[in-house]
Amino acid sequence: MVEILDSTLREGEQTPGVTFTLQEKLEIARLVDEFGVNIIEAGHPAVSRDVKLAVKTIAGDGLDAGILAHSRAMKSDIDLALECDVEWVGLFISVLEDRLKLHFRKDLDQVCSIVSDTVSYAKDHGLKVRYTPEDTIRSHFGSVVRVSRCALEAGADRISIADTVGAATPSSMGSFVRELIESTGARINVHCHNDLGLALANSLSAYENGAHLVDTCVNGLGERTGITSLAELVMALKVHYGVDNGWKLDMLPVLSDRVEELSGLRVASNAPIVGENAFSHNAGLHVSAALLRPSFYEIFPAEAVGRVRRFELDKFSGRDLVDTILTRNSIDLDEYQRSILMGRIKSREKGAFSEKEVLGTARAILGG
Repeated sequence: MVEILDSTLREGEQTPGVTFTLQEKLEIARLVDEFGVNIIEAGHPAVSRDVKLAVKTIAGDGLDAGILAHSRAMKSDIDLALECDVEWVGLFISVLEDRLKLHFRKDLDQVCSIVSDTVSYAKDHGLKVRYTPEDTIRSHFGSVVRVSRCALEAGADRISIADTVGAATPSSMGSFVRELIESTGARINVHCHNDLGLALANSLSAYENGAHLVDTCVNGLGERTGITSLAELVMALKVHYGVDNGWKLDMLPVLSDRVEELSGLRVASNAPIVGENAFSHNAGLHVSAALLRPSFYEIFPAEAVGRVRRFELDKFSGRDLVDTILTRNSIDLDEYQRSILMGRIKSREKGAFSEKEVLGTARAILGG
């Protein structure tokens, strides 16, 4: 069984230009909770007073999902998480060699001491702990293993592999997950960025190789090009692996539309599952087959995710779609009249016909 963490309220709000109000965050949290995610990453309380208030409000809202606060490996950050009454804290500090030298000015021994100390502190105060060696994939594997063991010995519940800049490939991600489990015995989470368009593939590879949880955002929001899309991940898990966690899949369009509205970032028309064109059929051969049996051109039915398939009318359209529209509206054209109608549709070089326009044209042909 794989768990889903939704980070729309933390990673998603780090999308350039995206911020949410307290009430908007509460609404999104309730929606993803109703959908059925396991953990909601509600924010990093140390960022600002309004973020801390949002984390505390969400933690106190009685949701089924566990609530996690993002936190540096610092006791002061953990104290703020404790004030928010969250169940989980997600501690992070990098073990990337150059980052330690140039940014943190620490060596690996010092990092291990910091991680052990802060994990112990969080556990002593009743928190569940996820530790993330930031930029895990580009870090030396031996360093990741060493600091992960320190975290686990101090009581950490999970180790998260962060592909912070989207540097992994599916094969390298799978190997990293498998070898880290073999070296530490840890329960593994993954957080995959989409800089090369591989976030979903890397997340699925991580799952195939033993990862227990995958981080997502609604509409794939996040820093730069975002992280794994919630809709894409859950549908890939269901279609390819038969995973059914009781998710309310028909909520995916509702979630996407609402986060699109609140974030101000438009979902691409060709986005999988939630995009406007995801269940739109155009070419004549496709349309005639989909009218007969949608599965000929749909990997899963539109109805499974609360969508309605749509058929586009333009120069690529065939007679089956036109006949279906005419029959549905009780318009009877003879063969010659139908050929005139098809000729007019085919002659439009650019743009589509609406159904209303087709019916108007058909009626004009009937009228002489």
